[in-house]
Amino acid sequence: MKKLILRMLSVTGIFLGTGIILPSCEVENKGENFKDYFANAEVIELTGNRIRLQENGKPLSYMFNMTFFDSLILVNEFPDRDYTYKLIDLRDQSVRPFGKKGEGPNELLSDAFYFSVDHPNNRLFLTDNVHYYIYDVFDLKNGSDEPKEKFTMDQREKRFMGSTVHVNGYIVGSMLHKRFCAYQISNQELIEGEAYKGGPSMAMANQSFYMNHPTKNMAVYGMSKVPEFGILTIKKDTIEVNKFSWGETSLEVSHTKETMAVVGNEELRYEYTSVAVTEEFIYFLYSGKKIDRSSRKSMMNSGLSNEVYVLDWEGKPIRKYNLDQPTRSIAVDSKNKILYTASFEEDPTLVAYNLTDPK
Repeated sequence: MKKLILRMLSVTGIFLGTGIILPSCEVENKGENFKDYFANAEVIELTGNRIRLQENGKPLSYMFNMTFFDSLILVNEFPDRDYTYKLIDLRDQSVRPFGKKGEGPNELLSDAFYFSVDHPNNRLFLTDNVHYYIYDVFDLKNGSDEPKEKFTMDQREKRFMGSTVHVNGYIVGSMLHKRFCAYQISNQELIEGEAYKGGPSMAMANQSFYMNHPTKNMAVYGMSKVPEFGILTIKKDTIEVNKFSWGETSLEVSHTKETMAVVGNEELRYEYTSVAVTEEFIYFLYSGKKIDRSSRKSMMNSGLSNEVYVLDWEGKPIRKYNLDQPTRSIAVDSKNKILYTASFEEDPTLVAYNLTDPK
């Protein structure tokens, strides 16, 4: 076990300071679960159009998550041997591999699959949670995949776990020792958040995925196997947490001499599986299905959904979209009002939905 922890925490040298966190503000639950929370929201049926993509080399295979920015869609294909991502250019429907794996210059460690978009400065952040690479979106649109900047964080004792996003000069996400943290890039200081119930050993059982607000100092998180999401506001030396919860984690962390594993019970469900955001709204792809482990296919199907729930940045329900087919991930083009999804089939591709304006 000692060897594993050392491997997980050992990287390079930056000193981290400490900020404070404001108490979490948890909204009184409405209904028994997340779907009940939307009981009075408008429901809109959507029919999608399959986009015919010009794929060079290996086609799209996984499409676990994605994000839209300036006519490009970045798609997570992390099980691929050579590249973590593919870039879809909607101007000509072309697809190219992106995010080379390896230990060479500007290459991502093999377990890297986190991203965020700095919209005001037109930059893309990629990270393997050790190295952070910053790309100019204009360069990406013109076929240049070399990063403009990069930096490395020391996380020997305070390590980000899983998804992180860039929020106006901060890296925001969950750490091994605290649930919510914000690392200020310029002065290398850290604002620490609330502790895990059960201590740091429960970090793996409380992992969240994040998406940053396009322009404000805010981010939203969702938990894939816990009925909880929340909205973070990053301020000077503080993090405000607006939490929406319908229960705590039922996951446990099993320890052996060499490994750690997250263990769930038969009642475990997939909850929030993908998120997209605009200036006004948060879009959650939500499952709510029990995880069926009887086969690999049934387990995958448990994580699919055709229901997209829309909230504002205060967490208030706005509307629900029913899609005409299940999907595993979503992205939104707010300017053209298009919801993009990943089709679930042997050869997955992109599906586009025109969003209906509320009356």
